[in-house]
Amino acid sequence: MNDDELEDALRRAAAIMDPVPSHLLQSATEAYVLRTLDAELAALTFDSVTEPSPVRAGEGARLLTFEAGGTTIEVELTFAGDVGALVGQIMPPQAAEVEVEGGAEGWGERLVLYADPLGRFAWDRLRRGPVSLRVRLGDGVVATEWITA
Repeated sequence: MNDDELEDALRRAAAIMDPVPSHLLQSATEAYVLRTLDAELAALTFDSVTEPSPVRAGEGARLLTFEAGGTTIEVELTFAGDVGALVGQIMPPQAAEVEVEGGAEGWGERLVLYADPLGRFAWDRLRRGPVSLRVRLGDGVVATEWITA
């Protein structure tokens, strides 16, 4: 038995012998939802899948634009099989922390990227599926709508 199999067996035993009370699961779920209340929701204002792009994108590239207040987040997604790349730009340009949620190893996984002073950020191991970005700026947090990568 390897470490992963042992961990899985112990997890199953704990679930049978000492299950998490349902009210505690409900409270945890509600607390998790509240963590995003401080973020301003950025609306999807352009998606190259649904609208023709005035700019020619690479083969299979998807261009997205999100806007909230005075902040614009432009994103390009490209895939080769199930793994893709995400390249983004924050306008006006500024350094920021960019949290990618859902496009990491599995659902609920989060990855933190850092935009440079010109507002540029990138990641080359994006997984297909639901993805949302949370951008921590100097004056607040902007969260994008969920999209399917």
